[in-house]
Amino acid sequence: MKVSKGIEFCPIARALECVGDSWTLLIVRDALQGATRFDQFQRDLGIASNMLTRRLDRMVANGLFEKRRYQTRPPRFEYRLTEKGRALAPVILTLYQWGEHHLPIEARGQWLVHRLTRQPIEPTLHDGRQGGPLDLGDVRLVPGPDATPAIRLRAERMQAAFENACAFSASPDDTPADSEPACGDWHPIND
Repeated sequence: MKVSKGIEFCPIARALECVGDSWTLLIVRDALQGATRFDQFQRDLGIASNMLTRRLDRMVANGLFEKRRYQTRPPRFEYRLTEKGRALAPVILTLYQWGEHHLPIEARGQWLVHRLTRQPIEPTLHDGRQGGPLDLGDVRLVPGPDATPAIRLRAERMQAAFENACAFSASPDDTPADSEPACGDWHPIND
């Protein structure tokens, strides 16, 4: 996937430039599950060797994998996730949960469980600064000092969508007089 317009200012666009196709995320998934060798990735994914070669080369160039020789004749390599590559684990877990919830099937081929309790897990987003689960309703985009007009427009659009959602979700009769509005006031965060 090639993203060019405004990529330097948008962390999502930069991330997609690095991992923005399904093969890349599936290769990371398999690496997180222990695959390290070309033949393992190819067998498990059913991907053509030329496509896998291009993906792995790009992933090494982007710092997601380290390529290590494990055999000289013929030359054979293994691919080990770097810290940057392992940091994609929450993305993979979130995609797993999203797929289970929004694209369910009747067959039960696998479960994600806690390694000690063997109980099913439910990945959630957590805000480390506020200390608790994070929901999209808790998030606002605030333009930085170098924001482009497009970023400022997206921030305004997000704020308007938030205000519209609040207008539809809260009625005056539902809110006690001494409490804050259901959606609260939006204030930029200054670090």
